[in-house]
Amino acid sequence: MTDIQTSKNHPSSDQRMETCRSEFEPILYELIKNGEKRGWKAAEIAMALADAADDVILKLARETKKKH
Repeated sequence: MTDIQTSKNHPSSDQRMETCRSEFEPILYELIKNGEKRGWKAAEIAMALADAADDVILKLARETKKKH
């Protein structure tokens, strides 16, 4: 599994997003590669992951809204 650095080393929002993506994108490709070994197509896996990520974003938005 990929070694993940702490996010505290990147104070600017743009830099944080760039660093976050560069650290987690390889993990995404590992998931896709593992899914293909199980018979799924890469596009199916990517869509399923994107759909799940969208669900997480919506959940986080609802939780944030409740806190305010």
